[in-house]
Amino acid sequence: MDLCLLTGASGFVGSHTALKLLEDGWQVRVLLRGTSLASGVPEGCSILRVDFMDAESIAGAMEGAELVIHAAGATKAASQEEFDRANGLIVRNMLLARKSACPATRFIYISSQAAAGPAESEGPVTAYGRSKLLGEIAVRDTDNWVIVRPPAVFGPGDKASASMFKLAAKGLLVSPWTRGSFSMVYVEDLAGLIALLGRADGVTGEIFDPSYGRLFTWKDFHHALEEAAGRRILHLRVPPALVVAAAFTSEAAATIAGVCPFFTRDKCRELLASSWDIGECDHSALDDWKPELSLVDALRKTLPLRGRS
Repeated sequence: MDLCLLTGASGFVGSHTALKLLEDGWQVRVLLRGTSLASGVPEGCSILRVDFMDAESIAGAMEGAELVIHAAGATKAASQEEFDRANGLIVRNMLLARKSACPATRFIYISSQAAAGPAESEGPVTAYGRSKLLGEIAVRDTDNWVIVRPPAVFGPGDKASASMFKLAAKGLLVSPWTRGSFSMVYVEDLAGLIALLGRADGVTGEIFDPSYGRLFTWKDFHHALEEAAGRRILHLRVPPALVVAAAFTSEAAATIAGVCPFFTRDKCRELLASSWDIGECDHSALDDWKPELSLVDALRKTLPLRGRS
């Protein structure tokens, strides 16, 4: 049984990826930092605790791996420096560990569409996006790598979007009042792509942008939610100025509480962007991959039960 070393398995994308890898017959070894909770790691994975700031500690746990998938990362931090440590320095340490323990092993880095930035920009527009790009630069300076840039990822178990889907189940969608459009991917489809890339030929040195192959407006998303829920959903559109004000309030409240805010003015730059590029996975080596569920069916699986007819 082939051994895959996986980081981020206690999180949203990483846990779904672990399940898919186990289903495909991989032996999955999960790396966690000493303070991370293991409750989100799927049953069947082995767990090792490492110091991600120490490449030697990682290398010891990486021995024997036929595949390395780095899905861990920070989505909120107090500063650019904190983002860079979590999403840049740790990637570098993972690569140094691979060079020491298993230099011929394929390295799959789960980046983000934020690393490229909105279509109208010339690069990332947030501290998070810049830190993910920093990780990509480190990866592209090595051999035998694959980068995956997911757009907005949704699905059951996502804490970041849980409140939005709970509101939708009750009949309310709140979104910015913009004409912007965005790309999406369902988490199980994303996990399927990542697992496929582990054994696919002709994919090294490539960047993959998985999605439904089209852009969606908030109006499109609203209609899909109504169809998935089987009910009318009120669409409350918030003017951009109020969205920014809400982010400022979120930052102020987090400062008082001594925690890192998730919704920030920085994130507003992405949320209010006029458009994002359509992700494409048209490489001939991946003819077998496409989203298995339509957007409506994927939303139906994501909505709380009470939101379905």
